[in-house]
Amino acid sequence: MTGFLKKLFGWKKPELEEALPEERQPEHKPQRPEAKPWIGVDLDGTLACDGPWKGDDHVGKPVPLMLRRVKYWLSKGMTVKIVTARASKPELIPAVKKWLTAQGLPELEVTNGKDFDMIELWDDRAVQVVQNTGRPFLSPSVFGRPRVPILSDEVVNETFYQPPRPRVAAEEKTGTEENQLDPGRHRGGVAAEEKTGTEEKEDSKAGEI
Repeated sequence: MTGFLKKLFGWKKPELEEALPEERQPEHKPQRPEAKPWIGVDLDGTLACDGPWKGDDHVGKPVPLMLRRVKYWLSKGMTVKIVTARASKPELIPAVKKWLTAQGLPELEVTNGKDFDMIELWDDRAVQVVQNTGRPFLSPSVFGRPRVPILSDEVVNETFYQPPRPRVAAEEKTGTEENQLDPGRHRGGVAAEEKTGTEEKEDSKAGEI
């Protein structure tokens, strides 16, 4: 089924040295010669580990995989901006930039907003929806793959996965399926017993006559 969908929609795994992705340009988007596409990356919970608040100057440890992605995009000449609620207070921005420098990143713009040039937003709280439908992607798929380049090992190992189902839910479903496959185990079994008892009474009456 997956192979059929890939052929139908012309999807293929991106090569490591693929060309820079094109920005989204719907007809209603303003066309500006000075436009420069950029990737938005959230800080707490995405690029940095989130945890209990320890003050304005504290930022958690870096998330290794996300840090590698950002460095990879920068190496390909792409523009990355940090999109964080911390930027809503200008006095918190210096601490964010200091943290970025400590992780070996160049000076990146820190903002709390987006504009027409943003390609994608990587955020642990965002829910991606199918364009113009309002329907969310329930899990990453060939339809919801990132438009920006991915790491070489992600191409090989397929990092984008569907979250596993909770074991309890799976067990409950299994129990329900068993009941559906064997309805006599409950309702039918009781009905059969009642029917047998009725037949015995009728036989007893017939014998008395």
